[in-house]
Amino acid sequence: MGIQVLGNNVLVAETEQEEKTTGGIILTEAIDKGNKPGLVLAVGDSVSSVKAGQRVFIKWSESMPVNVEGQAAVIVDVEHIKAIIS
Repeated sequence: MGIQVLGNNVLVAETEQEEKTTGGIILTEAIDKGNKPGLVLAVGDSVSSVKAGQRVFIKWSESMPVNVEGQAAVIVDVEHIKAIIS
């Protein structure tokens, strides 16, 4: 990947499709357009609460849009990650 995330920041890509958690919760854009799930692509060296590959809910309004190797993503401070989806 052509980006190194620093400090308390996390690189997250938006997930587009409807998904269902193992507990049966349906994650869909229809619930609330501002609360879409995302996929963690990379984490800064000061982040220990989330790992790359985890699905999360973030506060999208607090994110910085970026384009990494043709993929749309956002950089967000870890404090704006509100939940890890299992």
